[in-house]
Amino acid sequence: MDKFLALTEEKQTTIRNAALACFAKHGYEKASINDIAVAAGISKASIFQYFGTKQALYEYLFYYCSSRMKQAYDLSTLDANADFFDRVWAASVMKVKNLKENPYIAAFIGSAATEQSPDLKDILTSAMEEGKRFTEVLVLHEQDSVKFKRPEDAKLVFQMLMLLADGIVSRFENGIDYDSIMSEFESILHMLKYNFYKEEYLL
Repeated sequence: MDKFLALTEEKQTTIRNAALACFAKHGYEKASINDIAVAAGISKASIFQYFGTKQALYEYLFYYCSSRMKQAYDLSTLDANADFFDRVWAASVMKVKNLKENPYIAAFIGSAATEQSPDLKDILTSAMEEGKRFTEVLVLHEQDSVKFKRPEDAKLVFQMLMLLADGIVSRFENGIDYDSIMSEFESILHMLKYNFYKEEYLL
């Protein structure tokens, strides 16, 4: 990995995007190091020199994408005093903006969400659970529960939104109609708010 990180940023990006695209298109099992090397314009031996194994390369890409997605959030905007549903919407807008700007990452994340390789099961499960915990800390705060008709429903609604997000993530790919998805998501947020919030918080 040190040899890869010693490359110029431009070269790293070329190799990374070639690998992201290959895994996104073919999945982990069918993607080949040879195809990635050809797409990146380097030798197969160089890929192994940089990463060691195909699994190590995939894991690097997964954690790279996770890190880039986390960096997309402007924490100062997601104020604890803001409304829960406004916070969820703001976080979603930031996430979609990042995905639009990084189509290789978007396609890879969509593929990873449905990846079935037993070699990756433990790491993907662990990483996705960590991602959900990160999102919960980001958008769900203790004081949010007072606005719900039943305080315990705050966590339930958050879990519902996470399940919805899982379904949306599996559709990430080049050419996806983000605007349409966001319009649907906004309508769902309004529906949940008006069904779960106390009346005095709907004014």
